[in-house]
Amino acid sequence: MIRLTEMPEITFPADELPDAATILMVEDNAEVRAMGETLLVDAGFAVHTAGDAAEALAMVESGLPFDLLFSDIVMPGKLDGEGLSAEVTRLRPGTPVLLTTGWTDRAREHAGHRPEWDLIAKPYRQTDLVWKIRMLLERGAVGL
Repeated sequence: MIRLTEMPEITFPADELPDAATILMVEDNAEVRAMGETLLVDAGFAVHTAGDAAEALAMVESGLPFDLLFSDIVMPGKLDGEGLSAEVTRLRPGTPVLLTTGWTDRAREHAGHRPEWDLIAKPYRQTDLVWKIRMLLERGAVGL
């Protein structure tokens, strides 16, 4: 099931920025992709981007190293963000997955039919996105 987590209002002091981690960001909207990449890079992450799920899956299958998948759910093509997440989970068990959508109500309606992935609603703020990614990476690091 996708979890919708309430995020507290937080800011990260410069000495508490996340350790370098690599994010694979998948977003079909070029403007949203550029904005998300900028937010992540400014927060200290290395970022690889893909414009659709098929491109991202090819990157994963080629052995691209990354620590977390951050993907839009609704994308054109045969494979959407959920299908990509399932493939990444199959190919790289334990890889944290963060999904995003502007259709949060729709995601809630179908949450009972989905694997245990986390969700952040669009539009997202940098503090919320960084908090969520840090939480997922830390949870993954301790094997939860």
